This record gives sequence, structure tokens and C-alpha cells, in this order.
Amino acid sequence: LVRFYNPSEGELKINEKPLSAYTLESLHHKIAFVTQRIFIFQDSVLSNVAYGMPIDRERVIEALKQAQAWEFVEKLEKGVETQLDEFGTNLSGGQRQRIALARALYKKPEILILDEATSALDNKSERAIQLALESIKDSMITFVVAHRLSTIENADVILLLEKGEIIDSGDYGTLLTNSETFQALANKTKED
Repeated sequence: LVRFYNPSEGELKINEKPLSAYTLESLHHKIAFVTQRIFIFQDSVLSNVAYGMPIDRERVIEALKQAQAWEFVEKLEKGVETQLDEFGTNLSGGQRQRIALARALYKKPEILILDEATSALDNKSERAIQLALESIKDSMITFVVAHRLSTIENADVILLLEKGEIIDSGDYGTLLTNSETFQALANKTKED
């Protein structure tokens, strides 16, 4: 989607236009990407959220609130002016992930991609990310790549992939009722 690679076959479209019709600059402005590997810079929370864009304090706070991060940032010694250590070592994993989500939301993207963004989080942090996703659900298209079923429980459409092929699709309840593969995944999750 962000054209790091062009499709080897088939075609990707956004709003019925082929991806190749968009400039890279246009795609990078409209798409935000959050992975499980988070880069926190040795700078303030403010600068980390606004990274690469002009700093607007109110917009940073709004993005932190959307990302369910404002509650902990507000309690830091200097709030948004608090200096973060390189790699965010003075934050928990969940806090780093929410700062990264706030950075993505600060861009005001039309498409948000989360690639295993909650895989290493504890249940509380994962729940905070889920709340953030629920709050932005109607304002942008969100793609969530996840192995943890709890991460995608409230998705409108889930695509179940096996060996690179879509083998089932539907919402959580539909897949739980109609897909043996999804049922097996859900049962495995309960056992873990």
C-alpha cells in the first residue's frame, strides 16, 4: 500500500484508482504505518509525536488522547516536554506503542496500517490500543495485521490468510460460526 514494493501480480486500488496513479509523496502523506518495532528518539514527547512535521502542541495532545496515551503523558514530570531516552527506555512497551500510534495519528492519515503493533503488549496496553482504534474507526480506513485474535475482535472485516491466500472473510462472529480454521484458532487462543 505504501509502495515500498510494487505488486508482482494483480493490482491494488484506492478509491477505484490504481496505486500507481498516486505519487509516493501523496501516499506517504495519506498513509500512516505502525509496526511492532518502535523508534523513539532522544527528544521530548512533543517532538516524538510530531516527528517530521511542524510541531503543534494542541494537535500533539489531541493525537495523544486519541492514542490513549494522554493519561500517562500528562502525569510525566514535564508532560509533553518530558525528554524520552533513546529507544524509549524510560517508557514501558505499551507506552512506547501508544506514542508511536499518536505519531501516526498526528499525520491525520486517511489510511492507518498496524502491522503486529500489539503483539508484544500486555493485556492492559493492548486494551488501550483497542480503545484507540475504536475511537478512530469511523474517521479513517484501518488495516490491522495480527496473530492475536483479541486485537481484531471488533474489526468490520477480517481476512483469514493461509499460505498467502485468503481462505475466509467476515466479522469475528461470522468467522467463529462458519469457519473451521478460525474456530480452531479461537480454541487455540483459549488454551494459551
